[in-house]
Amino acid sequence: MNSPDIPFTDPLWESLKIPIMIFAALAPVVIVLLIIRFNRTLKKLKSTHLRDQKIFEKRAEIFERMGPKLYDLYCFYCYNGDWKKITPQAIMKLKKELDKDINSQASFFSNEIAEKYTRFVQLCFVAHSGWEHDEKIKSHYELRQEHIPEWTEHWSLYFDTNNVVDAIRMKERYDELNAAFKKDLSPLS
Repeated sequence: MNSPDIPFTDPLWESLKIPIMIFAALAPVVIVLLIIRFNRTLKKLKSTHLRDQKIFEKRAEIFERMGPKLYDLYCFYCYNGDWKKITPQAIMKLKKELDKDINSQASFFSNEIAEKYTRFVQLCFVAHSGWEHDEKIKSHYELRQEHIPEWTEHWSLYFDTNNVVDAIRMKERYDELNAAFKKDLSPLS
C-alpha cells in the first residue's frame, strides 16, 4: 500500500511559513540561553568542587597535627606505645594544644568531631572547677613513678586518682573519635 500524498497547496504552505520562520529564529536564541545556563552550572560545580577540595585539605592538615597528639594521649592513659616517655607536663601541654586546635578549627569539621573529642577528653581529665583549680589527669601515677626515671614527687599533684577510667573505655572513646575523623576526612560528596 502506498501512503497517500498530501499535496502542499499554497494556502497550507503560507500558513506554515510563519511558524517555521519563528522556530528558525528562536532556535539559536534557545541554544545560546541553554549554553549560558550550562556554563553557569558548570562554573558553580567547579567552584563547589574547589571549595570542597580546600575544606578537605584543611581537614587533613588539622588532623595531621592533631592525630599524633591524640595518639600520645591515648598511649599515656592505656600504658602502651611511648607512654614511659610522656611526662605529666607534656600531657597537660598536649591537652591545651588539642583544645586550641579543636576549638579554633571547629568550623572545618562536623559537630560530631567536637562531641566525640569532648567525650574523649572528659575521660582523660578532671575539668577545672574555677579559676584557682587546675585540670587534673585521671590516672594512677604509681606505675609511671616506677618506669619514668626522671619522675619527681611534685608530678603526683597533676593526678586525680579518684576518677580513673579503665583502658577499655578509653580505647572505645578513642576509636569513636578516630571514626568521626575518618568520616569527616572521606571525600566530600
